[in-house]
Amino acid sequence: MSNEDRIKALIKKLQGVDVEYMTFGKRLRQIRKERKMTQEEFAELLGTSKQILSRYEREDRSPRIEVVRKYAEALHVSADYLLGDQEAEAVSAMFWAQNKEKPFYQIFIEVTLDELGLEIPDVIQKTGLTDRQVRTIITRQMKVAPLDLAMQLSDTLNVPLEVWLGIENYAPAEVSTDAYEVARAYDRADIKSKNMVRMALDLDLAREETV
Repeated sequence: MSNEDRIKALIKKLQGVDVEYMTFGKRLRQIRKERKMTQEEFAELLGTSKQILSRYEREDRSPRIEVVRKYAEALHVSADYLLGDQEAEAVSAMFWAQNKEKPFYQIFIEVTLDELGLEIPDVIQKTGLTDRQVRTIITRQMKVAPLDLAMQLSDTLNVPLEVWLGIENYAPAEVSTDAYEVARAYDRADIKSKNMVRMALDLDLAREETV
């Protein structure tokens, strides 16, 4: 199933629910509320006045691109993020609005670290995310998973998309008897045989343990 088809399937699950798109003004207000700042404090951070900020938040004023870039730099976010949602992000946000049990960053930590036993370098290698992306998810305590990111994690870690979107809880796949026997055989194999397997799977080679 293509990403477009997956998005359409998710939208069907939201039938009867109005998808609310995040605008520049709403995004500014959202970030300000998340940081627990007054309009005066937030305006000072952005290098503007409370009056101008208020007009943006009420959507009485549209920003010029240079303003968007300036604000994005001050807030340490991307200009695209400030400008609001595309369809995928809007749909993802609606799912999170309906399923508020856990924020995305908590699910990300629980699945990758606790359940799959992956450290940050492992996540980077397996998912294709950058070190900055992974650390941003955790340090910024990202509450909502952008849909394209959720799909990338689903495809590379073989974890259902619904888990990353907070719709379903993570359930480890059952290990078949054959897979268990293969794992036992690998554990008993010598270093040369193990490395032949690892080369076939495009994994880093194992090293002889030194005493």
